[in-house]
Amino acid sequence: MSPAELIRGATPQKKRLNQWLATAICGNDITSSCLYVAAIASVYAGVLAPLVLLMVGGVLYLYKKIYTEVVEALPLNGGAYNCLLNSTSKFSASLAACMTILSYIATAVISAKTAVEYLHDLVPSIPITETTVGILGIFALLTIRGITESAIVALIIFIFQITILIAFCVLGFSSFPLDFHILRANLLTMPHGDGLLMAVFLGFSSALLGVRGFESSANFVEQQDQGVFRKTLRNMLVAVVIFNPLTSIIALNLLPLKEIVEHKDYLLAHVALAQGDTYSWCWL
Repeated sequence: MSPAELIRGATPQKKRLNQWLATAICGNDITSSCLYVAAIASVYAGVLAPLVLLMVGGVLYLYKKIYTEVVEALPLNGGAYNCLLNSTSKFSASLAACMTILSYIATAVISAKTAVEYLHDLVPSIPITETTVGILGIFALLTIRGITESAIVALIIFIFQITILIAFCVLGFSSFPLDFHILRANLLTMPHGDGLLMAVFLGFSSALLGVRGFESSANFVEQQDQGVFRKTLRNMLVAVVIFNPLTSIIALNLLPLKEIVEHKDYLLAHVALAQGDTYSWCWL
């Protein structure tokens, strides 16, 4: 501490997270939904999956403005629990906290199972359920021991993940059949009448899984530089609106809808295999 700080009675400021370090921590959470949300949306909404994914992005855009105002007014860790604790009763805040815990548990199970499904596609001998439980157990032990997340490591993972998604989208669009015969065949399966409304409703509900993690930035807002929180929300929104619909569009152009549903547990890997087959024909 400098003499000037001692004279003023100032205390040393802790180093806070900048925009990209903070975005990496919460961005790794929300962008991992690209691994499964397009497949889940296709199961219920069929060829309308890109539309419902865009609808979810629109809802998230409206929610972003409200969340930014509330959290910046009360910039304390805790997210929705802290907001409700300061604006409603303790019972309501506690109920929100319990629902948040359930949401995080569901997120952990879905993410672990999806990761194992992708691994199982490469190594079929790996048991899915047992391995999923093992992964969850390992991370539970790490949490109990109090091992904190490194923002630098999170940033490296985030950059790698975004790079892979960009490469996937670029190669995907360049692999489209020139006559779009697969997409045209998929469009013939579009539901009509009441079936259309039900497909949109169910698809929209399942597509909401793609925005899990959007609230995670508020859980460490005290560790962020001033003005960083709203930037993390903006960055996550951009990632969701771009990558989730694009992965769905690519899948619908390269695979029949029946095949998408059949390989829903590891869709991106199967789509990447279809891209590889396209490029192998080009080289031949």
